Amino acid sequence: MKRAMRGFRWTPAQTGKEGLIRLVEQAQKSYKDEVTTRQKSYRRYVLDFTHSHQFHDANDAWSKNEHLKNYYTVIELLRKHESLIRKHFDHELLDKNGIIKLLNEFYAIDLSESATESDSSSPKNPAQAIQNANIKPLLDRHTLDLIVQLANEVCLFKEVLDADNIAICYAADTLQTVTSRNNSKLVLLLDKLASHNVITYNWQSVIAQKSLVISSSGKKLLTQHDMSSTLYRIKDTTPNAIDKQFLAIIDKYITLIKNKEV
Repeated sequence: MKRAMRGFRWTPAQTGKEGLIRLVEQAQKSYKDEVTTRQKSYRRYVLDFTHSHQFHDANDAWSKNEHLKNYYTVIELLRKHESLIRKHFDHELLDKNGIIKLLNEFYAIDLSESATESDSSSPKNPAQAIQNANIKPLLDRHTLDLIVQLANEVCLFKEVLDADNIAICYAADTLQTVTSRNNSKLVLLLDKLASHNVITYNWQSVIAQKSLVISSSGKKLLTQHDMSSTLYRIKDTTPNAIDKQFLAIIDKYITLIKNKEV
């Protein structure tokens, strides 16, 4: 009775596969209530979900371990794969099959990134390197040309990209390292392309493993942690007029890519 008067509510541990699915369901409900309605930024939503779902009232070790395993799986998914989350959580209805599909995509990306990390420590032939570093087939020439045009139009790199040269190097998996002009704009652009299925969701891992981009400081190669941290930070920033213009240019090219126009 005293517990009820204090507003006590039993919070179960989310165990097993069903517990994992329930946590994802809870994450999507919070996303719909907070992000879709623009009450919170994605970053704030993730922080609040992280802080409000860690603890439960179960006392046995098995329940504690199972809950923590599922909890950290969902938190990693929310923190590191915003594009994947938005792709699935923006659906009107996300049922159990949809959640399983989301988790399978997440596991596939994680497996691909682990394979890429393993390959970087041992010599492989070029065909194997391409297969392990890319989660989806190579981009077609139309899409590649438009991405090059986009990068040049917004001055994404200190170098001016040549579409013919990029196409040849991309097909041979011999892309040269370029230098970012603005790391925030770089990750924002690539994240937006990934959210529209133009490029692979594991673009951060591919860029890092292949040493493709030097930081705008010119002092170091961009790591996956650098890109993930930068993206996480800017997602909580309200875009100004210049940012909105930048995003509008990206949207224009995404439309061209989808419509197969030049």
